[in-house]
Amino acid sequence: MKGFCPVIGMSPGNSYFKEEVVKQLLQQVVEKYGKTSVLIPDIPAVSTYIALGYPENRARRDKALPQGNALRNKVFRATIGHKYSSEVVKVISWAEDIENNSEYKEKYKKIRNLYDSNEAFREAAHAATKEVLDGGKSIVDMEKAIKIAVHYLLSEFAFMEFAPSYLGAEKVMYIYHRNWPVYERYIAGEFDGASRGYLGFEIVRTDE
Repeated sequence: MKGFCPVIGMSPGNSYFKEEVVKQLLQQVVEKYGKTSVLIPDIPAVSTYIALGYPENRARRDKALPQGNALRNKVFRATIGHKYSSEVVKVISWAEDIENNSEYKEKYKKIRNLYDSNEAFREAAHAATKEVLDGGKSIVDMEKAIKIAVHYLLSEFAFMEFAPSYLGAEKVMYIYHRNWPVYERYIAGEFDGASRGYLGFEIVRTDE
């Protein structure tokens, strides 16, 4: 088991992740840490588009999956440009590696239980989800939409709990381009008092 593994989180549909941004982000993280993984939660993003009013088939076929593929292609082009092998940059496939993994499902169940039982965590998760939805289409019933779209956030948290085992690392560092208060509070144990020294968080910004 290796000691440390960074995971760059890239959200499908997020306009921040332009071609040059992806290229710079990979370069910075690989130069600093070496081997790096990239997480693109395209299947969880289906819930975001359902919350925005798309039927499930369109949310999946026309939005989440194509945007996930577009982002993966940017990552692959960047790896070719930097001459990084698949050993250096691992692009995680949610469909193949995570969605039906029994250990991941168990982690998701635990995160969902925390969400259902802990009011502070639930409120923080809702606030983070509302921030995402506010940037999309006009929503008539925001409370209902948040309860659907929060699946995306809970899925990411479950993945990070699963990541040390999946990646064979003692500690996994989530790399993002800005603060993510709900996650930072979660790994600090603020909601449930749990010690999570096996998880970290770091902001890496590009020039773009």
